Amino acid sequence: MADEQNTENVENTEATENNEVVLSQSKLDSLIDKGFSKGVKRAKSELAEQLGVDSIEQARELIQAKMEADEASKSDLEKATETIQALNKTIETLESTNKNLQYDMEIQKVVSKNGINDSDYFKHLMATASKSEDFELDTFINSLKGEKPYLFNDGVSAKPKVDATSNKAGLDVNARISGAKSMAELYKLQQELT
Repeated sequence: MADEQNTENVENTEATENNEVVLSQSKLDSLIDKGFSKGVKRAKSELAEQLGVDSIEQARELIQAKMEADEASKSDLEKATETIQALNKTIETLESTNKNLQYDMEIQKVVSKNGINDSDYFKHLMATASKSEDFELDTFINSLKGEKPYLFNDGVSAKPKVDATSNKAGLDVNARISGAKSMAELYKLQQELT
């Protein structure tokens, strides 16, 4: 046995003239690992104790779970943000559409009140004229009557056409209500009577 140890020592170490000991890389690595492994274990246990966990592996699992939870909540937050942006865009579109519809309704009121034949052309003329600072609707309509009389029904307000068929005019109101097939017809009848 002593011979084996001497042979091993001779293989792993060589004496030089200056009494230096030369070790093989594998022997050096094993000595370093053995010396530092105790320090590593001690450092890991101290770190685990400071973090309040049993082991470093448990700390890794907790950190990984927290990162996954943060990622999941981040995606929910992003989804909510995208939904809010889409809803805001929809609201803006609806507000714009509502504003345009209100403007068109006001134009139609003016058109029917003044007996104007071509509402689209009138709308175009009014949009152009309304850009000036001193725009007044009544003055604009009076000037149109002089400049473009063909837009008007000879000064007589045109009554809106309610029903294209004339044979219903002779029926009494109860018969017309009974004969109505939709709410639109009932509303038309109501408009005729008022």
